[in-house]
Amino acid sequence: MTKITEKVYSQALMLVLFVNGLIWLRSAWGKVTEGKFVGSLGGTLTKFAGNNPYHWYKQLLTDLAIPNSITIGNLIMWSELAVAILISGSALYLLANPKANIKMGSLFFGLGLIGGITLNTMFWLAAGWTSPSTDGLNLLMLVTQLIGLVVIIRASLR
Repeated sequence: MTKITEKVYSQALMLVLFVNGLIWLRSAWGKVTEGKFVGSLGGTLTKFAGNNPYHWYKQLLTDLAIPNSITIGNLIMWSELAVAILISGSALYLLANPKANIKMGSLFFGLGLIGGITLNTMFWLAAGWTSPSTDGLNLLMLVTQLIGLVVIIRASLR
């Protein structure tokens, strides 16, 4: 692959990940500003646990997450905001500074992507079975974040 082609692919991936970060920002912003997410999470998790096809995850929801839904809700809400800032900020930094040292942005980008992968996986296991749209969007975000993480790791090892 030529340097120009590699650069175009890298910039395209950064743009996709920037949008991914904006999706996280939209989700987090709604939770933070509306103020209802934390208080209603226990009921939502109870619904997710009801017919969840993953027995071990159903147990995790009923034994750990539901009894501690206020704490879990706050962790999710603020983690989503942190992931949004880390992913979109790092992608924007690397897009705006083509000659930037990739290792500089890799730490923050990697943390954001790992956080996004974790949050997406948890949500997919809890609610992915409820509808094809929930299943599809979260898997798409998860795959783009995994690809981004692999690319960032490989680029920082060069």
